[in-house]
Amino acid sequence: MDYSALRIFDCPAYSLVNSQKRNKLEFNSNKCNFIGFTKGFKSFRLCDPETKSVFTNRDVIFDEKSILQERSETEDKAQGGASNSSADTLVNGIEFSDSPKRLDGQTMAP
Repeated sequence: MDYSALRIFDCPAYSLVNSQKRNKLEFNSNKCNFIGFTKGFKSFRLCDPETKSVFTNRDVIFDEKSILQERSETEDKAQGGASNSSADTLVNGIEFSDSPKRLDGQTMAP
């Protein structure tokens, strides 16, 4: 089974506008949201948020990285901050710190 054609639902997609429906000063694509696949055809169903219309198109570029990045940022906020914060971390009994410490446990001045 080939999973390469699967896309993330509601991800941003850029649909190519037919050259006969635009002039040379207009954009080549419209930003839409992916809402599904068409049955029986090799095309995608898209929703244009500006005109609130649903249409199908074969010439689509998906921006899945932006939606994955947004989701990871919201997960970091829900967990109480980013994973690369300046706080001390303890991994397998080894303490990693951003500030140098002396052997007696006190922090050294920069």
